[in-house]
Amino acid sequence: MSDASGTAKAQIETDIKGTRSSVETTSKGEVLPAENKLVDENGEIYLVPTPTTDKGDPLNWHPARKWAILAILMLWSSAALSIQAFLLNYIPSVAERFPDADAGQINLLVTIIMPMIAPGQLIFTPLAIAYGRRFSMLLANALLFASCIWGAFSTSYNSLLAARVVEGLAAGPTDCLVYVIVQEMSFVHERGTMIGALMGTQLALQLGLSIATNYMAVTTSFQAPFFMFAAISAFTLVGMFFIMPEVRYNRDGNSLLPRIKLSEYASFKKTLGTSGEYKPFTLARQLQPISPRVKGSPNHSVVWFFKRMGVYALSPIMWWNAGLNTIMCGSLLAASTYYAIMLVSEPWSWAPQNVGLINIGPVLMAALNWVLLGWGNDKVIFWLAKRNNGVNRPEHRLVVLIIPVITGIISSIGFGALAQNYLITNPGGDQPHWFSIVFLMSLYYQSFCGILEATLIYLANITSAEDSLAVMTLVAVIRDSASFGMGYGVVGFAESVGYLTSFSIYGMLTGVLGILGIPVYLYADRFRTKAGVAV
Repeated sequence: MSDASGTAKAQIETDIKGTRSSVETTSKGEVLPAENKLVDENGEIYLVPTPTTDKGDPLNWHPARKWAILAILMLWSSAALSIQAFLLNYIPSVAERFPDADAGQINLLVTIIMPMIAPGQLIFTPLAIAYGRRFSMLLANALLFASCIWGAFSTSYNSLLAARVVEGLAAGPTDCLVYVIVQEMSFVHERGTMIGALMGTQLALQLGLSIATNYMAVTTSFQAPFFMFAAISAFTLVGMFFIMPEVRYNRDGNSLLPRIKLSEYASFKKTLGTSGEYKPFTLARQLQPISPRVKGSPNHSVVWFFKRMGVYALSPIMWWNAGLNTIMCGSLLAASTYYAIMLVSEPWSWAPQNVGLINIGPVLMAALNWVLLGWGNDKVIFWLAKRNNGVNRPEHRLVVLIIPVITGIISSIGFGALAQNYLITNPGGDQPHWFSIVFLMSLYYQSFCGILEATLIYLANITSAEDSLAVMTLVAVIRDSASFGMGYGVVGFAESVGYLTSFSIYGMLTGVLGILGIPVYLYADRFRTKAGVAV
């Protein structure tokens, strides 16, 4: 390539401690994602990204602080997601409180939150670009707290509906911003473990809260969960304010820093803050609520963010990622429309308050996903890097994707066959044991969350944090919008062609998109730096 095109790439090469690393840059000096030297010839791990000597660098924060932040994000995001469906258990209570509302209006109170999450993402993610992750998360947390209090004290249907809309908007950061925060305070070799822990615990807590509200519905009014979620939001708001400083950090020029091995990091941390190059990591710096963009920095502006989303909209890798997540999410939503009906009807005849116990299986799957797709993902990239001259390709993160793709195919087709027999072929007659639906729903959650986990970890390893926000937001908006329509549109389709056919189509599409992951794995690097596009 030549400089005449205006996007020519120069090669910056450094040779530090005998280790050669290279980073591609455009002629404008923008650093593009590149493959990283993760392991040396002796099998020792390099820290990627390379940390600075600043105590305020999120990479240098004490592990206890990092995991405390992670715990707060787990609790807050699980509460924000649990708020979506808890009213489903309280429909009689809500109908009694608002007798003038018809069945469609009552159902709208349950379903309105999901289509509001995408607009919420388009509000809070640009705010995170312009004013910092801390400001955006504190605002979302405060808004969730206020909307829960509002919902608890609503005296009219329209007031409660408005509170639910605000709750949906406040849940926007759960789909992308929380994962970018983890990206910014973790090294590549530990990122899968941390993102996997966030996602797995988020799911487990969300399902646990679902079980709790299911039983609360027997003895309490619908206001009680609002107060519970308000208390959780208040706790996480205080914790976030005092424990989580701003995580956005300028890493321009990081490629010129001396490489550091994991075995050297303990000694390196003793030198933090001694150079006088960085501001002291004072309490005032930690508690600063707003971190506005640096004047003249184009990649910290709202306009830049939406431009990057437009660029990523042309990326085939982004569309593959969004398509796979959308199909699996839509299939899970469709199955969720029917499983409760099947459990409470003959011959299984579960008590309605016990239906939530089906979520115990997915909780166990969340732990399994962390082992296989989070912690295990880190082990896989280390093993593959050692066999690739120490170089880590971001696509190594996709190897584990084969597991949730296979379980996604099995769960979709299996659920379709079970629903076909239960609801059409032999309703009320002899059926397999109820454990069959518990098993299939557990596989469903393993697949949906596993695909999401593996692809998010992949995106967090091929882009800068700023670009991650753009591409993750785009994927989430597409997934949430399209899967919502697919999940609820399946009712009429299933009635016309049958449950086995409709759910088998979900399984087939999951398999096709899973197979398309093979060329993504082999050739994605050809797209990664084209015109400054990471994916």
